[in-house]
Amino acid sequence: MERIAIIDVGSNSVRLVMIDIGPEGGYHQIENVKETVRLVANTAPDGSLHPKAQEHAVETLALFAGLCEVRGVDTIIAVATAAVRRAPNRAEFLAKLHRETGIEVRVLTGEEEADLDYIGVVNTVAPETGLIIDVGGGSTKLIGYRNRLKEHWAALPFGSVTLANDFAVRDKIDPASLVELEGFLTKELTKLPWLFQYNTVVALGGIARTLARIDRRRRDYRPDISHGYEILAESVEDNYRRLARLDLHSRWRIAGMSRERADVIVAGIAVIKQVLQASGSSRVVTSRSGLRDGLLYRYLSRDTRDPILLSPLMHSVENLIQYYNIESAHYRHVNNLALSLYDQLRPLHGMNTYERRLLIVAALLHDIGIVVDHENRYIHTFYMMLNARLNGLSHRELVTCAFVAASHERYFLQGVMNYTVPAGPLEQEDFRRIMLLSLLLRLAKSFDLGKGGAVEGVRVEIDDHEVRMRLRTRGKARLEMQAAMAHAADFKAFFRRSLRII
Repeated sequence: MERIAIIDVGSNSVRLVMIDIGPEGGYHQIENVKETVRLVANTAPDGSLHPKAQEHAVETLALFAGLCEVRGVDTIIAVATAAVRRAPNRAEFLAKLHRETGIEVRVLTGEEEADLDYIGVVNTVAPETGLIIDVGGGSTKLIGYRNRLKEHWAALPFGSVTLANDFAVRDKIDPASLVELEGFLTKELTKLPWLFQYNTVVALGGIARTLARIDRRRRDYRPDISHGYEILAESVEDNYRRLARLDLHSRWRIAGMSRERADVIVAGIAVIKQVLQASGSSRVVTSRSGLRDGLLYRYLSRDTRDPILLSPLMHSVENLIQYYNIESAHYRHVNNLALSLYDQLRPLHGMNTYERRLLIVAALLHDIGIVVDHENRYIHTFYMMLNARLNGLSHRELVTCAFVAASHERYFLQGVMNYTVPAGPLEQEDFRRIMLLSLLLRLAKSFDLGKGGAVEGVRVEIDDHEVRMRLRTRGKARLEMQAAMAHAADFKAFFRRSLRII
């Protein structure tokens, strides 16, 4: 087991994440610590870092260094971004950091920062084409990608902290200041005509996460997960106007508000709002991944030097299987049986590769909840599916997979209406998907009841009144057949045909 730490010295905050990497490559985050330092605040006219901010940063990194030592970290990767990059006194600051903490911090160029954001996003989010926006404290990065390949990038020299200061939108806000701020942003964004090429904005960073949390609390939305959460452009506008009408103390009381960002949230959302307007995009997808994830994928691919994953979804599935040491052979055999049933029954259910992909995910992870406890493992499976970071799925797909995977002996639909529009992402048509995929997964699990591969394959024969499943077995499979027939009533209710297993 290898343990690495990634330290991001940002313009607004300094963050430490620790990741365990197993011998087979499975990895898992074990620490995520943040301290709001505001290096970009109170800088001198030439951009020099203020002594008090420097001291706060040094104290924070000294704490992080001690934590790394206590937790037995093998490798520390530390980087700094815009505030340090632009500071004339950065050399003495970096020397002081190294002298007093032992940590050597590398300053990223604007292009390196944009590259790492891009790597972190395309390896974890569902949209394969989009416009990434990362609103930092002292800079804003914009990256356009199509079919997961980067096309354009820009690093703009302003962020939530600098804009909040420059346009006096920290506490009680004068409407004229908002007009001035929006006019400035519009002028700057018109210099980037390529923004119009993307109809989905992917937002990352603390401002985006706070906006997503505020919007979820307002809607009482489930699942309460930031990564992959979608906000319509009109909701961004509505939240922006609502927060701009409040003074700082009133903003602190807004459900979902991050207290340390309440004074810069209006400026930060203004950037997202104006990017939506400039690009003509209709929605924002929130990403919890970005620069630090880009550094992780760079580290994981240090031998191949290709950090872009072939399939973010299957990579995250395999990572969970490896990290939690799931019984791989049994799960893969259940998956193969479920897919065989899905393909052969397609003339009856009429679904396509979209649903097939969801079935693969649910089948490979259908009993992941057992890592919590065997008792009530279907409930633990549902929770794990939602919270174990399955990348590359929309919330709608994620919730669908969770209900399918949790359907063990019978359909699992506990609280499903809480996840259905307007409270959640599920649509009415998703219920048929869940019923079909759950049924096929339960049959496949029954065919591998003993987890020894007794049923090697299934041949399906269909007529107007009956579906016959002819099993290819190794030895007797009476108990497997009996377990599968326990689902015959659900099969008939869905397919309007009797089930016979031979």
